[in-house]
Amino acid sequence: MARPAVLNTLSLAISSGLNFISLLLWVRLLPPVEFGQFTLITTTALLINAILFEWARIVSARTLYSPTAATRIDPARADALFTIVFGLILLLGILTAVLSISGHTIFGLGPRWMWVLFVFLVSEVALTQLNVISRARHAAWHTFWVIVTRSALSLVIGLALVLGYGLGLSGVLLGLVIGQAVAVIGGIATDAVWRRLRIAGARAEDREVMGGMLKLGAPLMLSSGLSYGVGVLDRYQVEHILGTSSVAYYAAPSDLLQKTLGFAMLAVNITMYPAMVRAYEDEGPDKARVLLEGNAVMYVAMCLPVLVAATVLAGPVSHLLLGARLAPQSAPLLPLVTAAALLRLLTIYHLQVAFQLTRHMRLLMIAPALAIATFVALGPLALHRYGLIGIAGVSLLAQAGGYTVSAVMARRTFGIRLLGRDNAKVLVAGAAMAAALLPFAHVTGVPMTLVALAAGGLVYAAAILLLRLDQVRTIKAKFVRR
Repeated sequence: MARPAVLNTLSLAISSGLNFISLLLWVRLLPPVEFGQFTLITTTALLINAILFEWARIVSARTLYSPTAATRIDPARADALFTIVFGLILLLGILTAVLSISGHTIFGLGPRWMWVLFVFLVSEVALTQLNVISRARHAAWHTFWVIVTRSALSLVIGLALVLGYGLGLSGVLLGLVIGQAVAVIGGIATDAVWRRLRIAGARAEDREVMGGMLKLGAPLMLSSGLSYGVGVLDRYQVEHILGTSSVAYYAAPSDLLQKTLGFAMLAVNITMYPAMVRAYEDEGPDKARVLLEGNAVMYVAMCLPVLVAATVLAGPVSHLLLGARLAPQSAPLLPLVTAAALLRLLTIYHLQVAFQLTRHMRLLMIAPALAIATFVALGPLALHRYGLIGIAGVSLLAQAGGYTVSAVMARRTFGIRLLGRDNAKVLVAGAAMAAALLPFAHVTGVPMTLVALAAGGLVYAAAILLLRLDQVRTIKAKFVRR
């Protein structure tokens, strides 16, 4: 039987690949204004999810696992969390009905799209919880089919509606919602844990458990909202000052990065987070710290070649990924947007994990709050004076500030090392890759761009192998059960 870690990684690799293909298609098939609307609508849904429901994912991963329970999920805690989340969804449904009846629009789309946004949001919440529970139970095949089905159906249905019926943005949104809803319904129907869930609260013990979860989750609501909000606030500022079409030029490079490297980092985090929790609880902070520091090396090794390619080959890569319609405006932004996105991902998936392990949940709010303050203070001014390149610079400054503050606090609270010999080796490999790419900086055409990326990748990989990272064995052990 395939190992759970391998299947988890494979499912996210296939899913992120399908999502990447989807985005490549949508940036070419949709006009800039419609792609901007698509970006803003999905961003809004995910922002609401981050504020109201992301805490449930973290609390689930942190508290639901029970080695003594028949399903490996604590039934009392599962019922308590289900009750809280169901109540929030019910309130959100009432709000959606009020906004729809009152005739509110969303980024130029009619009131009925409020319900599409609602269904997308609810299915996103359910999908996340499905995957958390499946991973806690080591039900890797269940996770695999749910995730892959969602991405495949969304792509196929959306493409059919856009090309076959000419629905444009409506087709893309409907495909996304239908594909995700079908995957969620199938996942719930085939998981016994979900069939056992009950509404809690009738007994004093239930209310005590719910109170404990809310106490743990309340700071996460604010911190999760801030963490996600700091990554998308600039999009709303661009829409307000420069218009919806400009959002397409600005957001497309970042979204493509999120669909690839972001999902790869998420795969590592999802696979390793339960292991770090168990190490922290069973063997103490030192063991968990070793795993967290090993993850840092892996993250830097994954991120650096992407940043190097986006910087040295900004023009060719933009034409390759975004097409002729968006590339001229997006190419100058690519190095800044990529660096900002990577700093944000490193903050979330590396530094902030230290706060979650030690249950210093309030510390999660400091860095994103500082970054948001930077956007509020400098974003409008930069947009008015320098346009998209100005807000991209502010984004990099905001994320760099958040990363620095998080790094200092993580070192103080958990004692993690921020720099090590392996990280230095990765930087040397990155420099070698940059040198190899410089002769290709102004190439044109897809074939030559692919040749340049292949050459740079080979140089980087050879340098990594030659320098012999100390963490190679540790990283391998993380994903392969012995």
